[in-house]
Amino acid sequence: VAFTYFNMDDPVVGGYTPDKVALRRAISLAVDLDKEILLARRGQAMPAQGPFGPGTFGYQPDFKSEMSEFNLPKARALLDMYGYVDKDGDGWRDMPDGSPLLLQYATQPDTQSRQLIEQWQKNMDAARIRIECKSAKWPENLKSANAAKLQMWGVSWVATAPDGDTFLALGDGRAKGSANKSRFDLPAFNALYQKQKMLPNGPERQAVMQEAGKLMIAY
Repeated sequence: VAFTYFNMDDPVVGGYTPDKVALRRAISLAVDLDKEILLARRGQAMPAQGPFGPGTFGYQPDFKSEMSEFNLPKARALLDMYGYVDKDGDGWRDMPDGSPLLLQYATQPDTQSRQLIEQWQKNMDAARIRIECKSAKWPENLKSANAAKLQMWGVSWVATAPDGDTFLALGDGRAKGSANKSRFDLPAFNALYQKQKMLPNGPERQAVMQEAGKLMIAY
C-alpha cells in the first residue's frame, strides 16, 4: 500500500483541529490519483479506499470512501472555507494567520520518485499551494522520518502476514518513531487498535478494524 505521510507534529500540516484536518483533506482532494497511477506507476496500481491492503483480514472490497477522490473544486472550496487563502496577493495560498503555506515533501533521487513528484508539483500548483521537494537517499529519509524531521513523505508498506493489523499499526500511538512515522496519536483510535488485537478473526473484529480505519481516513 503506497501513501503519503503527514507529520502530525508538524506546525503546518499536523494537528487534530478542524482547520488542520481540512488542509490535509484538501491536499488529498487535489491529487489526481488516476493520472499518478497511469503515468508514474505505469498502470500497476489501484486506488485505495482505506488503510487495508487486498488479501489481508480487515480489507473489504465493497467498502468505498472519499480517500482517493480527485476533486479540485472541492479542495479549493475547503481551503477557502478554513482561511487558507492568498492574503498577500502573490498568487499563492497562505496559512489562516497570514504566514506562508509551504509544503515540504521528502523524496528520493530515482526515476519513479521524480515522476511522482512531478505529479505532486502539478497538482499543488493547480490548487495554488506551494510545495518544495527535498531529495535524499531512502535510508536518510527513513532516519529523518523516525526522528520526526520530515513534514511529508511518500512511501509504501507491505503486509508480511495476511492480517490488516499490519496497516493499522501505522497509526498506533505507541509506535511513534517506528511503524507510526506520521506520529498519529488519537486516543479513540489507540483504544480500537488494542481491542482488535485481542479479538479472533470474525465479524466483531472486522467491525472494530473498520471503525479504526475510518478514523485514519477522517484524520
